[in-house]
Amino acid sequence: MPSRHLLSAALWALSGAALAAPGELVMLAPADQAMPIARFQNGVLAGGIVKDFGDVLAQRLGRRAVYLTADTPDVTPALGSGRADAMCYVLPFWIDGDYNWSPPLFPDAEMLAARSDMPQLRSLKDLRDQPVGTVTGYRYQRVELVLGRRFRRVDAANMEANIQQMIAGKVPYTMLSEATLTYLQRTRPDLKVRAGLVFSAYKAQCAFSTQSQIPFDEVSRAIDTLLKDGSISQILARYR
Repeated sequence: MPSRHLLSAALWALSGAALAAPGELVMLAPADQAMPIARFQNGVLAGGIVKDFGDVLAQRLGRRAVYLTADTPDVTPALGSGRADAMCYVLPFWIDGDYNWSPPLFPDAEMLAARSDMPQLRSLKDLRDQPVGTVTGYRYQRVELVLGRRFRRVDAANMEANIQQMIAGKVPYTMLSEATLTYLQRTRPDLKVRAGLVFSAYKAQCAFSTQSQIPFDEVSRAIDTLLKDGSISQILARYR
């Protein structure tokens, strides 16, 4: 999957107010994500795994969770400068910069979804020269290694738009997370979309800014507690 993030880069640069206030945990919310990972309402994070986890982590830290919505180009400036304390549901090779990383937390997989009328894929090599739905700014490292220049991306602005372009017939296959497809099939069973090929399982993590005012040791202890008491498992179970 991807590098993840409607604030412009200029707004990040000008906004001193984006710095965490005392008693806050500022979480970066990737605007390009879809349920069950993130749900947005009027540009504000309103639900999903990222918000549920941020809420319980902030509570465990004795802080108030604040969510900043950001596009992909704004992720590195926000985390690198400490304007945001953390961003979750990412992997180290998805985003640039040096961060403090949580342990693996959220099981998921990179996969291809297909329109129901398309042939079953046997391997990624079957995608050579075929248009594939992708999200602008995402890094599909495994696919790029296999297909090289024969990887024909058809970018959409976010995951929801990426799925819609396949449903509309613009592309036969699209890249998305297994969690997103499972949620989509459960909540919209009328859609003629099926699993095409799972090619990389992973456990997503949280990246914490090295410039955050919250000590990472404190964060690590809080996350360990959430893992041990089942809080994270309970969050994930809500969306299955």
